[in-house]
Amino acid sequence: MGSNVLLSFDRKPDLPKLIALAALITVFLVIPQFMRNTQLIMMSRIFILAVYGMSYDILRGYTGFINLGQAIFFGSGVYMGVIFLNMQNDLWFFMMAAASIFAASVVGGYIMSKIVLRTGGVVAAAMVTLALGEIVRNIAERWRTVTGGQDGLPLRFSRVALEPLFTTRLGAYYFAFIFLIVMTFVLRAFVLSPTGRVLQAIRENEQRARFLGYDTQKYKTIALIVSSVAAGLSGLVFAVIVRFANTDYLSITYTLNALLITLVGGTGTLYGSILGSAFVTWIQNFLLDLNRSLGWDILRYPMLFVGSLYILLVIFMPAGLLGGFFQLKNWWERKRLSRGTDSTR
Repeated sequence: MGSNVLLSFDRKPDLPKLIALAALITVFLVIPQFMRNTQLIMMSRIFILAVYGMSYDILRGYTGFINLGQAIFFGSGVYMGVIFLNMQNDLWFFMMAAASIFAASVVGGYIMSKIVLRTGGVVAAAMVTLALGEIVRNIAERWRTVTGGQDGLPLRFSRVALEPLFTTRLGAYYFAFIFLIVMTFVLRAFVLSPTGRVLQAIRENEQRARFLGYDTQKYKTIALIVSSVAAGLSGLVFAVIVRFANTDYLSITYTLNALLITLVGGTGTLYGSILGSAFVTWIQNFLLDLNRSLGWDILRYPMLFVGSLYILLVIFMPAGLLGGFFQLKNWWERKRLSRGTDSTR
């Protein structure tokens, strides 16, 4: 994919980009004042699922590793949030849930790496992670006393609040937005670190990276742990917004959601997950609203349409939305430079 695309993201931001970023953040701080609750919920979901998509991009885009059990950590985060907040719906119990899911994700990611990395091939690793995901989901479905089984586990406090931080949907929006900003900076720092550079080298040619003296298994384990923690924390914050947990969040469907978000936005771009999350979440909500107004049963399955649009993107824009934009930008710059070279002859 993209080493050319990745280079566009690796450059240090200059002053115009920082000004544009500050203006964009300001817009997202102001517009929720004019939004309805349903719109605030959708935007909050977009922010959180963008982080979930980034967690998957750490593996798929920067390491070349396909994890079909990513929902293990996202769903565990959702359950951890609901369980702790059912004890007491405040910031202190949220922080305890965050510490718990952080530790559980580190341990779970490490154990998964020890199991999966022994398989060797990418396809074999994908199949093993798929099996692990289904094992965890089946355990959750049968552990009804804790998870509620297929019926799910609702939060007893129906009001969206996390005292003393916020008590309204507007406050939840800002909470999700700040979470997105913080995690974006953290994950960007990770992929631009020496460890992140080694992961990209492993993705391009693992044998060469091993020949240069890098312990590729160790670096893959680090990537899997970082990805697991990011997915677990996004699930925890998601629980604050949706106020409900069930085994669907542990299923292959939610892993494929992360994969779809990453691919639509642009694999190996990190920020592309924000665009991918916005696209996937908006189209799903739009089709469900259309179903309520028109009553067409086929509109109850938005993933049919999202999948069709994704196929078109793969054909006409294989680098994804953001990757395609940077490829177009690089093409335009090359064309402008070639014109300048011709004019000086």
